[in-house]
Amino acid sequence: MNTYLHDGTTFGLDIAYLDVTGVEWRWTGSYNEAGEPLMGSPDEYAFLAPPFYSLPDLYATHGPLIPTPRRATAALYRHVLQQPVAS
Repeated sequence: MNTYLHDGTTFGLDIAYLDVTGVEWRWTGSYNEAGEPLMGSPDEYAFLAPPFYSLPDLYATHGPLIPTPRRATAALYRHVLQQPVAS
């Protein structure tokens, strides 16, 4: 898992994030000259060349960044369904 530490928060670069307006941002797989991950918005600008922001700039202008909800795994479903029912 690729991570980046910014302001004491570790960001997993392999997951998408939502900004405060609900726009999804993903790591592009590239870094700027300062070694900061470049983030792009695939949904918002699908018809244009997407603008790229460094993660610190994105966090400062559109943050906080919230990890996108992930689907529950089959293992989690099994775990929940095997729990005893409280009476």
